[in-house]
Amino acid sequence: MKKKVFVFIILMCFLVSALFSQEEGTSRKINRITVNWEILNMLRKSENNISELNYFLSSPLTIIINDENINPNFMVNNGNLLFSDQYLDSMRVDLTVNNAGRLYLYNDNASGNEIFEVIFTVQNRFVTLKFKRNVKENRFDLFSAIINGRPYSLSSDTALPQLMISSNFDLR
Repeated sequence: MKKKVFVFIILMCFLVSALFSQEEGTSRKINRITVNWEILNMLRKSENNISELNYFLSSPLTIIINDENINPNFMVNNGNLLFSDQYLDSMRVDLTVNNAGRLYLYNDNASGNEIFEVIFTVQNRFVTLKFKRNVKENRFDLFSAIINGRPYSLSSDTALPQLMISSNFDLR
């Protein structure tokens, strides 16, 4: 507990220092920081609105969707089932770490079940990604998506991305 308080105090000192540095005309590099409980509480206690932030993924994400409204356009050639490039491209939704999203909804129940819903516009699609609070790791982890109004559960062999924001704060 003492360590968390100490880290929070240092975080506050850096943020206050950054604000004063900006007022003095110096500019700092913008970085990405993981949304955690301390930052969220700091924002909620301030006059700032969390919906004004740009949200990002901690790592790239590709989602393969199955849309029955899309004609698969395939043929059999030499014993191989071949789909058209257009169909294959329509099944992929690629999000990079540079795609900025906007907050759609934040469910704040302070019980460890807090959820962020962030909307990204990618490849002419509206993609709502849902991030659930990971109390143990003190971050918000991606767990599901809604693409063009249709829900998708997500699974991966590797860890799914976490929710990040841009800031001039740097722990390095």
